[in-house]
Amino acid sequence: MTANLHTSDTPTRGKRNISTALCELAQLHFQLGDWWSAHSCASEALEVARSRGCDRQAMHALARLGAIEAGLGDIDACRRHAGEAVELSHELAEPPVEALAAEALGFLELGLGRPRRAVARLETVEPIWRGSRPARALARGWPLHLADAHARLGNRAAAEETLGCMERRATRTGSFVLAAACERSRAMLAPDDGFEVRFRRALHWNAWAKQPFELARTQLCFGERLRRSGRHCDARAQLTAAAATFEALRARPWAAATSRELELVAA
Repeated sequence: MTANLHTSDTPTRGKRNISTALCELAQLHFQLGDWWSAHSCASEALEVARSRGCDRQAMHALARLGAIEAGLGDIDACRRHAGEAVELSHELAEPPVEALAAEALGFLELGLGRPRRAVARLETVEPIWRGSRPARALARGWPLHLADAHARLGNRAAAEETLGCMERRATRTGSFVLAAACERSRAMLAPDDGFEVRFRRALHWNAWAKQPFELARTQLCFGERLRRSGRHCDARAQLTAAAATFEALRARPWAAATSRELELVAA
């Protein structure tokens, strides 16, 4: 009897492990700049979890899929999958997954050029994140998005509060991504005689981090600021590099924003 139970349970555990591993692989592909493979892995993770009736694994896969679709600009799919993840997180008492889903929705709004809506979404992550170690491991991008959203809105005090948290975490963890994001957001807030050195520092840390999207994101922000300062030739170089990366990633909203900036440079 014991042997039979052990035998019947093993495939289910295996399927659960496959789903979890696929989610982790999806995140790795996303960070390294292969967003299409990331989407395929997260989709497969969801299919495996659902085929075995594993709601907890499906919940994680839905949130991860929503985060990837936010970057791709797949609006309907992102909102649907993130919404399903939130519903399951409430049913299963899993606040960390709710944090990741909310982060995805905020990232989507930021990419669509709606920083005020992004702030509203991302501010719901912080209380979960502060009260849960698993949430801090799962939802890592929200402070970067929130700082950028505040900077775009000119909310200096709010941006400084978020940046203080990011800088402490960057010092503690040695994260190049966080170091670059802090410099980028501070550069966006800096006066005309101070923004360039901060953007150059951000690009330096982005080069160490080796995450193509984050590098292109800094190049877009740098190009925007250079264009507003009348330095169109320098702006074009940054924006052209960003556009190439966003197109390769299939990050449609970010590519569209960069294209609009390039049109302004050419005007």
